Amino acid sequence: MFFFDESLETFEMFSVSHLLADLFWIVAITLMIVFRRKLRGMPRFDRFIRPFLAIAMLSFQLVFYLWTFWRGAATLELLPFGLCHLAMYMTSATLLTQSKTLFRIVFPWAIIGALLSLVIADLTFEFPHFRYIHYFGNHGMFLFGVLYMMVVRGYTISYKSLWMSGGVLIGLAVPVYFFNRAYGTNHLFLSHLPGPAAAIQTAFGDWWLAGFVGFVFILFHLIYLVYFLIRGRKDRIA
Repeated sequence: MFFFDESLETFEMFSVSHLLADLFWIVAITLMIVFRRKLRGMPRFDRFIRPFLAIAMLSFQLVFYLWTFWRGAATLELLPFGLCHLAMYMTSATLLTQSKTLFRIVFPWAIIGALLSLVIADLTFEFPHFRYIHYFGNHGMFLFGVLYMMVVRGYTISYKSLWMSGGVLIGLAVPVYFFNRAYGTNHLFLSHLPGPAAAIQTAFGDWWLAGFVGFVFILFHLIYLVYFLIRGRKDRIA
């Protein structure tokens, strides 16, 4: 089938197709921000967009699993222990349940996972292959989803919830680290960093994991700083 043509395994990072995919989501998010007040007065749109994003992400993921099994490439790496996997599933749950607790946990994960993945695309298949659509579609949708809940629905985070989110992530990372050691997987990039980011691992040497954790810690705080500056001091205790 055309959307599963193996000859399309020609993707290059920062190519035209890569930049166009990122531009699509930049435009979509910008339009959402610009028209946020109008969207707040459209409950029918809200009842449509939340389940649409959640179902679209879960459907794309199901097709991805089926395609991976079909081509005989299924490994333990498919288990949903990675940051983007977790962010996608939890964002879907947040959109469907409208849970503020889930939102506060997943918000930093979704922002970090999506932005890093959209900029440093760990992908081999070019448009219009399904894997290209799945990769940029799901990362863009869970980024759009959490921003929608904040910008349009008015959901908030606090510094306390930032630490809660980080604590949950660390709680997941500990067993995942030992799972990686036991089975040779690389969930949460706790065994090694992906190709484009390998220079960070080389720079820190044997202490690369501590450096990576510190980098994530800084990113969490940068996210909160941007949020704080945009929303103002009144929302710091949400």
